[in-house]
Amino acid sequence: MYRVLLVDDEIFAVKGMMSGVNWERLGISEVHEAYHAEEAKRSLQQLPIDLMLCDIEMPEENGLQLVEWVRANKPEVTVIFLTCHAEFSFAQKAVQLGSYDYLLKPVIFSELEVVMAKALEGIREKRESTESTEQMKKYRSLWENKKTALIERFWQDILSQRQLPSETTFDSAMMDYQLPVELGRHMLLVLVSVEKWSQPFNERDEEIMTFALRNAAEEMIVGSRTGHVVEDHRGNMVIFLYASADEASRLAEETALACSEYIASCNRYLYATLSCYIGEVVKLQNMMQSYHSLLDWEHRNVTQLGSVLVYGGTQEGQEGAPRAPVPLLHWADWFEKGDMETLTGLIDETLHELGRRQVSVEALEDLYHSFLQVVYYVLHRKGIDAQLLHREGALPGVAHATRSLGELGQWMRSMVITVNGLLSAKRPTNSIVDKMKAYIEENLHVDFSREDLAAHVFLNPAYISRLFRKETGHSLSDYVLQERMKQAAARLLETDQPVSQIAVHLGYGNFSHFARMFKRVYGVTPQEYRKK
Repeated sequence: MYRVLLVDDEIFAVKGMMSGVNWERLGISEVHEAYHAEEAKRSLQQLPIDLMLCDIEMPEENGLQLVEWVRANKPEVTVIFLTCHAEFSFAQKAVQLGSYDYLLKPVIFSELEVVMAKALEGIREKRESTESTEQMKKYRSLWENKKTALIERFWQDILSQRQLPSETTFDSAMMDYQLPVELGRHMLLVLVSVEKWSQPFNERDEEIMTFALRNAAEEMIVGSRTGHVVEDHRGNMVIFLYASADEASRLAEETALACSEYIASCNRYLYATLSCYIGEVVKLQNMMQSYHSLLDWEHRNVTQLGSVLVYGGTQEGQEGAPRAPVPLLHWADWFEKGDMETLTGLIDETLHELGRRQVSVEALEDLYHSFLQVVYYVLHRKGIDAQLLHREGALPGVAHATRSLGELGQWMRSMVITVNGLLSAKRPTNSIVDKMKAYIEENLHVDFSREDLAAHVFLNPAYISRLFRKETGHSLSDYVLQERMKQAAARLLETDQPVSQIAVHLGYGNFSHFARMFKRVYGVTPQEYRKK
């Protein structure tokens, strides 16, 4: 619906239009009157007027002067001039002021309705165009806000292999998400591992601080480069840095320097000791091998913590990882998903490729060891003792398994079934998490560290934290606190030991700290708990 303002110093002219025009048929809901320019200005300032019918000849301030004001202050209003004079100079001035039309008085109402109908159609089109523009701005703003999240979800799908890193997938992502990378371009992956916190954080605090670490990585490591920081499905922070062929040679060196500054800043301001594992600069098509190589490196690293480590090189006096990535390491996710069909297909494809050319026993042995390394890697990640493979009779020995291409294939398919059975078991015996729980239970009276626990199971401290959270749903620190307070509560109820003695028995040399931790868990002090 539209609103119209009639401006004329002749009252009868205004009243005649009010009664003579079929306003409803034109879709006009409100018709307002003004009898001089000042009154018209007040109406225009107070009301959302769409169309103004204005007489030119008015006392004090004529219609041409009024429309000059309208163009400066209310440019969205469409104007139709009315006048008794057919002089060309008036018509020329009206056109210069951008009026829609110019009608002579006395106005024939049917002609006026035709002119107004055309003017209103123009107003409608202008409205729709403006609304469309505003909508486009809104959607563009939403898209810019969501694009980062969509790109992160895309890379998470790639890393978890919900999507295959194929040429078709990347082509689609470049179009759908405006992904700033092309096939044939180069990419560098950085895995950031939180080794420990220097402050005692609960689970919620850790989430907040981890969010801060990601923001810091965006600013300090990605910076002005083209890239993204992504949290994968295992809880790792993975940084993607894109580069052209010209930039690839210096990207790793620049990234190592940025990671050094990042580690120092996070240690000083965010209470975190970090390690940064920097991969090789690879082509987009090979990024999954680089990703799994970094995971394996971090998983096995138990001595070189709190440093920048460059794949295949050295940094801060530390030795780098092996130069060659494990050829089959990208199969690990299919094992973890339990996708036996895909694994069998990969085995058949690999064996078929070997069968097309003459291969030596050494080549079969290399495939045997590569496949076995993937299996060990998966079992370690799931917290399952690899010794169970011997109990299942799944390791006949390299000489037996590599007597022929057919026997190697039969052994690999059999291993897939065995590993799938171990992964499917609800409570695998000798799991790493069970060993960790047993160690915690036996050492509640000792102020042990996460590093002590990691050394007990021969794994990286940061890795066992993520493994424990994934398998139990609790952080290590919260679990240890809960177990200690359970034992404290039992002693408060079942013994007459002084509270201070119970605190010492559970490894708390500071009684006040013990009381605070107990109240965090149970909501009351130890003394209040015992009284209740």
